[in-house]
Amino acid sequence: MLPQYLTLSATAVYLTGVLVGFYMDPPVKVVYPEVVLPPELLEQTKGAQFYALARNNISVVLINLLGGFSLGILSLLNTFYNGVVLGYAFSVAMDHFPVPEILGHLLPHAIEIGAIILSCSLGLYMGSYIIKKMLLDNKSEFNYRMFTIHTALIMVIILTAAFLEVYISFS
Repeated sequence: MLPQYLTLSATAVYLTGVLVGFYMDPPVKVVYPEVVLPPELLEQTKGAQFYALARNNISVVLINLLGGFSLGILSLLNTFYNGVVLGYAFSVAMDHFPVPEILGHLLPHAIEIGAIILSCSLGLYMGSYIIKKMLLDNKSEFNYRMFTIHTALIMVIILTAAFLEVYISFS
C-alpha cells in the first residue's frame, strides 16, 4: 500500500475522532469554577516545561510507531483518541471563549497534529508490512530509509512544537 493512502487513512481517523469528541456529551455535568493553573506548572522553568511537553508528545508518537506491531490497530486507536481529546476540548472551550481566541491558542498545536498523523501512517505502514510478510508470505520489502527519514522528521516536528508552545504560546 502506498504511504500516501496510509497518511490519508490516518488523517481520516484523526478527523473522525475530532468530530466524535466535538459532538460528544460529557458523562456528567461539569461546573467550571475559575480555571486556575496548578502553581507547580507556573513555577517550572521553561526548560522543564519544554521537557514535559516534548516527553508527552514523543510518547504519543512512539505509541503510534510501535503500534505497527499490533498490525496498526494501536496506532489507529491512539490517533482516534487524540482526535477525540482535541474535538472535546474545542467544544468545551467554545462554551466559554470566542472562536478566534481558541484558534489562537490551538494553532501552535497544529504542527504536532501533523506529527501524530504521520506517525500513525508509519505505524500502519509497519502493520501492512507485517501482514504482507509474515501472514501472507509475500516478498514485500520494508523501506527502512523512508521509515527512518520520516521518523526523524516527526521527532523534529515534535521538538519544534514543544519549543513553540513553551516559548511562544505560554508567553
